[in-house]
Amino acid sequence: MNRVTSGKGFKVLITTICILLVVALITAGNPAIGGLVTGYIITPLEKVAADFTHSAEEKVQPPKSIDQLEKENSELEEENRKLNDMLVEYYDLKKENEELYKFYNIKKNNDDFSVVPSTVISRDPNENFFGFILDKGSADGVEVNDPVLTDNGLAGYVCEVSIKSCKVTSLISPASQVGAIDKRTSDEGIVTGKSEYCDEGIAVMKNISTQNTMKSGDIVVTSGYGGMYPKNIKIGTVIKINYDSYTGMPIALIKPFEDVRTLSSAAIIVNFSGKGEIEEYKEESSHKDDKKN
Repeated sequence: MNRVTSGKGFKVLITTICILLVVALITAGNPAIGGLVTGYIITPLEKVAADFTHSAEEKVQPPKSIDQLEKENSELEEENRKLNDMLVEYYDLKKENEELYKFYNIKKNNDDFSVVPSTVISRDPNENFFGFILDKGSADGVEVNDPVLTDNGLAGYVCEVSIKSCKVTSLISPASQVGAIDKRTSDEGIVTGKSEYCDEGIAVMKNISTQNTMKSGDIVVTSGYGGMYPKNIKIGTVIKINYDSYTGMPIALIKPFEDVRTLSSAAIIVNFSGKGEIEEYKEESSHKDDKKN
């Protein structure tokens, strides 16, 4: 309390009271002057005095106890925790919406597709052909051999499935065998991987005719034969025509539209029109053999 009475503000208050007393004595016999002084001098001074008194009372309030401080701190920590939880949920929803939007065109252009958006969660360092793990599994309807693609094109197929995740064999792996067709020439073949081109992210198209008319720049898509991949999924463009060093047969080097070495998300196609219809491939193959004979 000594700090308040000895402070500059307290001295101002005392001075103000003295002035009021003097003014009161001067105007005691003159009501007109008294009203003027009251309206323009006394009332504002009274307000200043009241504000100072209130401020002084606040300053002399007793400090909060340790229990009160600990309680307030605990409440602030809890509020901060809730805000952090909300922020995490926001980022999760934002990421999910971005993935759904990214693959919206796949669904839009293929009404028969059942699409499961997914994220790459890891890569096997011992995997030489850039296989990857996605965060969707059997609980999401994913099965072995389901095709995996992005809005750019084919990326691979599901080779292993657990409840919460699945492993993907990439398009540039020799284990991948995709029925393909050149959109310009209708030359058919199998797109697969070859170790000598893998590090460059390049696939090859083999089993093509020696009379093929394919050339650089041609677009290659899935043929749809065999029932494992939907028809007309983009694969890549022809770089050039080479000849296999072992068989001497022509092979086309294909640059995939999707670089499986760096992709971070993909769409798993768990169902589509014609899935599993292998007989269609057999029938068309037999027709071609009949024509040749």
